[in-house]
Amino acid sequence: MTTDLTTEILKQIRDGITELREDFNHRLDQTNSRLEELRQDFNHRLDQTNSRLGRVEQGLNDLGKFMRQIALDQAKHERFHVHHVERLEEDVTDLKARVQRLEQRTAV
Repeated sequence: MTTDLTTEILKQIRDGITELREDFNHRLDQTNSRLEELRQDFNHRLDQTNSRLGRVEQGLNDLGKFMRQIALDQAKHERFHVHHVERLEEDVTDLKARVQRLEQRTAV
């Protein structure tokens, strides 16, 4: 009778361990499945982020080229205008001198 009771207890322990192992394996499979879904979602989002960053980087590179060209064009225009302003200042100085001479002749 003790042996039967011991055997029954051992069978119940064995069955409990088997159920526990099956439950553990099932939960582990669920956890692994969720982790795989999260990994795929993370990789997808990371790819999207990298793609957006690539577009932003390209936009910034294009903007940099555009700004450099504007700066070069601006410098070219400034050199052009400086040259013409200097010539105009020389012409105004010359005209002032002529006007003074004419005024001096008419005053005499």
